Parts: sequence; C-alpha cells; structure tokens
Amino acid sequence: MKHVDYLYFNIYNYFYRLSHHRSVINPRMQAMYLFSLGSGGWLLLLESLYLHLVKHSRFVSPAQSTVFAGSIYMLTAFFFYYIFIMSGRDIKIFGRYEQTFNKNPRKKLHFILSIGVLLLPYLVLASFAIVFPRHS
Repeated sequence: MKHVDYLYFNIYNYFYRLSHHRSVINPRMQAMYLFSLGSGGWLLLLESLYLHLVKHSRFVSPAQSTVFAGSIYMLTAFFFYYIFIMSGRDIKIFGRYEQTFNKNPRKKLHFILSIGVLLLPYLVLASFAIVFPRHS
C-alpha cells in the first residue's frame, strides 16, 4: 500500500503546487479523479485480459462495453472519493510524504513514473486494439 500512497502523493502534490501558480479548481478532487481514471484503466485492462485469454470472447456490442467502462469509472470514482476525500486520507498521505519529497533529488522522475503507471493500461489497451482487431 505504501507504493500506491506514494503514487497518489505524486499526483496530488503536482496539482497542489499547480494551484499556487494558477487558479485551479480543487487540487484534491483533480488528483482523486486522475487517480480514479488510472485505477479504472487498470481494471479495464484486467477485464480485457480475462475476456481475451480466459473466455476467448469480447463484449457483444460497443454499447455494452461503453456501459461497462462507464460503470467501472463511476464505481472507482465513488470508491476513491470516499477513501481520499471523505475520510481525509489524502491529507494524511500528503503530510507523510511532504518532508521526504522536498529532499528527494529525483522528484521529477518519480512524478513521470507515477503518470506512466496511470497511463500504461490505456497504452496496452490501445495496442490490443491494433494487434487484435475486431473482425465484424
């Protein structure tokens, strides 16, 4: 869980620092929703791997897959809203890592890696669409 907390901290810290320089809407909500989109992407990637490798099938229609993806995103958003915003866990995470982050010489690399972890499932899903096209 420590790695997930640090990943969330990197995202939250970026939006927090950005809010000092620009008038940005609530950085807590932005970080939570970006983290939620990344987590939803990982869930969709796991579902895609399960359907492709175990079931050897796909969704029947694009509308069905859209509803499934939308429900995954909504559930992860509600779940992370409760965990990070309502229970205040994001403030605890920020307080825990703020001191060590300021001393870290590789903070930019860690932020890039955090964004990469959140974008990786979407890149893999896009490559699946290219490598394994749907033949209708």
